[in-house]
Amino acid sequence: MDAKELHESAIVFDGLNICNWSREIFEDMRRGGVTGVNCTCSTWENFPDTMKNIIQWKGWFDEHSDILVQAYTTEDIRRAKADGKTAIVLGWQNTSAIEDQTGYLRIFKELGVGIMQLTYNTQNLSGAGVWEKVDPGLSDWGREVVDEMNRLGILCDLSHVGPKTVADTIAHSQQPVCFSHTLPAGMKESPRNKTDEQIKALADRGGLIGLMLFGPMMKKGNESTVDDYVEALDYVINIAGEDQVCIGTDFSQGHARPSAFQEFAQRDKGYARFTTQFLHAEVKHPEGFRTIGEFPNLTAAMQRAGWPDGKIVKVLGENWLRLLKEVWRA
Repeated sequence: MDAKELHESAIVFDGLNICNWSREIFEDMRRGGVTGVNCTCSTWENFPDTMKNIIQWKGWFDEHSDILVQAYTTEDIRRAKADGKTAIVLGWQNTSAIEDQTGYLRIFKELGVGIMQLTYNTQNLSGAGVWEKVDPGLSDWGREVVDEMNRLGILCDLSHVGPKTVADTIAHSQQPVCFSHTLPAGMKESPRNKTDEQIKALADRGGLIGLMLFGPMMKKGNESTVDDYVEALDYVINIAGEDQVCIGTDFSQGHARPSAFQEFAQRDKGYARFTTQFLHAEVKHPEGFRTIGEFPNLTAAMQRAGWPDGKIVKVLGENWLRLLKEVWRA
């Protein structure tokens, strides 16, 4: 099967987008043949502000119902494929929205939030992020949060989470967890990239490693290409196996750099100290895969690398759907 046919027939799931949402972005998802996406609807927001974001998403599902559908189950994602639509999984990059109430998790699960990152860059009540100077690990309250996520069927994401909190969560969780969007530290050192040991520990417990497109954290930096991205996928596959690796682009399409959004994202709690140096830095995605609409170029690059069709289909999306079905139990 040629790359175009394979891409068009495959389930394509993107493990994280945090774009400047608009009809143009949603149409680019369709242009890229994207079946499902984990879309961030909360980062630093508290309970009421996250509820406002979800209300806005519910409006978008109505307004763009010809091309979008909300996904509560993996069957919703497969149905979207059959109907020529993109299924949106609402996700978080922090658990700040539950404040200090684990009971809020049930409310958000019922609203369709299916993936939650435990911490975002810095310390919260559950544990530490990657840019925190001291990581004391998963707190006792954080263990209750993970337990409740397990019970409800919410996938726990550890992408921006500090190393001690990552290790504690992998060991404590009774369900597999994920790195929805990261890169291997073995190819480029960065606090945001995960070590070979972290990748193996997570994969050994049944979790998934999604690789992002953030140029400065790739081996060749902003000079990377889509073929370099496939090389990074193979690097992680050699550690974790092809059943445990997937895509999590971390597209922020439509957001300028610098911008008010980027400043909000990169300050602790959205307003305090800067956690990274990327507000004014040049950030490029790999050549050939710089927009969501260029997703088919990834399938072509996988074929150029000699990947068999079965491996391509797993990494493009089937691995994601297998894990989501296991955790969501739906």
